Amino acid sequence: MLSKRTLLILLIGIVAVSLIAAPAAARPVTSGTTIFVYEDGLDFTGDLFTITQLQYTQNNNVLNTIPVQDPANFNLLAASVGTYTGSWNAVDASGTQLGIVMIYYPEISIDIVLAKDGYSSVQEYGFVDTEYYKVKINAPQVGPSGVGATANVVFKGIDGAETTYASGNSFADIPIDSAQVLTTQSFRPEDLRQTTTIYAEWNTPASFHNYASKSNSITMNYDDVGNSGTHITFNPTVTKTIAPVTTRETHIPTTVRTTVPTTEPTLIPTTETPTPAPTQSSIPFALAPLAILAGVLLLRK
Repeated sequence: MLSKRTLLILLIGIVAVSLIAAPAAARPVTSGTTIFVYEDGLDFTGDLFTITQLQYTQNNNVLNTIPVQDPANFNLLAASVGTYTGSWNAVDASGTQLGIVMIYYPEISIDIVLAKDGYSSVQEYGFVDTEYYKVKINAPQVGPSGVGATANVVFKGIDGAETTYASGNSFADIPIDSAQVLTTQSFRPEDLRQTTTIYAEWNTPASFHNYASKSNSITMNYDDVGNSGTHITFNPTVTKTIAPVTTRETHIPTTVRTTVPTTEPTLIPTTETPTPAPTQSSIPFALAPLAILAGVLLLRK
C-alpha cells in the first residue's frame, strides 16, 4: 500500500503536469476586432455571442460565408477565407448583422537599413563590411492588432546553416507590436563572412509559425571578405495563388442591426490549412485546489 508521502507526491505531480500541459487561453473577439487566417481558439462569446456565420459582401451580395459552429472555439482556415480579406459581417441565425470583424493573412516583410540612421536601405546603398545594419520588420496588420506576435530574423549561410545570432546579438523572439519594427540589435557583414540570406519568420503565435508564409528574403553575396564593400541581390517574396472559393451570390437579408463600412487593402493569401488546436480548458486548474485539499487530508491522517 502506498504511503501518505508517496500519495502526496503523486498528487502534486498530477497538478504540475496538468498546469504545464494546459494550452493558452482563447483570444476574445468583439465587433471591430482584427483576426487572422491560421488563428485558432477564437472566442466570439462577447458582444457577438449569437454569431452563426461570417459573411463577406460586395455590392450588397454575399460572396463568401464561413460557418461559426462553436462561438467559443473558432479556428480560421485559409481554405475558408480564400482571397476575401478585409471587412466581414458577423451574422446570427436570423440574418441580423451583429457587427464587423476584419480578416487578414499574417503577412510580414523586411528591409535592412543602416544602423546609425535607421532608414538608409541596402536596396539603395548596398552593404559595407564594417558598417552595422538593423532589420526593419513590416507587419501592417499583425503589429497594431494586439495579437502579441513575435518574429525571428534568420541568417542562412551559403552552406544552408541557419541561425538567429549575428555579431554577438540574438535576433530571436522580437515583439511585433506596431506596423513597423526596427530591431534594436544590429550586425556587420564582416562578422558573417559569407554569402548570407536574411529573412523573418513568425515565432508566435504557434499557428503563425507553423503555417504562415515567411517574409521576403535579402541575399548578401559576399564575394571577397577583403573588399570594403559587398554585392547584394534581392529575392522578391514568393507568392502563392489561392483559387477563389466558389460561392453562389445571395442577397443579404434586410434585417440589419448595425453597419460599419470599412475599406481595407486586400493582401496576398497563402494556402496552408492548419490543424486546429484545442482551446484553454479550465479543468486542469480546477483540479489544483482539489489535489491540494486531498494532500492536506492525507497528511492529517
